[in-house]
Amino acid sequence: MPSNSSYNATKRLAQAEILSLVYVMTLAQWVQHYQAETIDLRYFFHSGWSS
Repeated sequence: MPSNSSYNATKRLAQAEILSLVYVMTLAQWVQHYQAETIDLRYFFHSGWSS
């Protein structure tokens, strides 16, 4: 049986991995949702309208 400190470190690492996965999924959804607006802004800034 692993020591208590080793178990806690493993548990914290697993929680961090889960949070990272949730963050990546949320970020992917955000990017997908705002992709059209991002393309519009990119066109706006590169088309000379902002000058």
